[in-house]
Amino acid sequence: MESLNLIRPVLVKAIVTESFKTKMAAEHQEYIRRLEKEIEHIDDQEKKLVPVLEQKNPEGVARARQTLNQERLRRTEERQKLLMRLKEIGMWGLGTEVVLGKMESPVTLQVGDEWSRIVSMEIVLKDGVIADIREGSAGAAPIDG
Repeated sequence: MESLNLIRPVLVKAIVTESFKTKMAAEHQEYIRRLEKEIEHIDDQEKKLVPVLEQKNPEGVARARQTLNQERLRRTEERQKLLMRLKEIGMWGLGTEVVLGKMESPVTLQVGDEWSRIVSMEIVLKDGVIADIREGSAGAAPIDG
């Protein structure tokens, strides 16, 4: 066998610009607002639901409250994570690179290929445009053994 097709991870990064910071902060603030509205909606649902359940199904009140509390807590925790991320965004230095996520890419291995070039791949964006595609720059960590 002289070649093999694999799927490799690709790291997606962005170069921090003023417009990128502004866009990312605005997206996070919008999501925080949506979560706050969802929390308010849960509070309103609880105020409406509990009196009805107390009359029609008293045994279901505790279960309903527990479910609503779990949903409220989940959204509150997500909101806290977003607030911390928003603070991080404010501290990003212009021109630095931040990781946006990971993707996958097919690759064909052939005898004689340089391993680090094959397994390390990055895409770098600048204001939503591909600024660079790097092979072999991510630096695969050595395996102890």
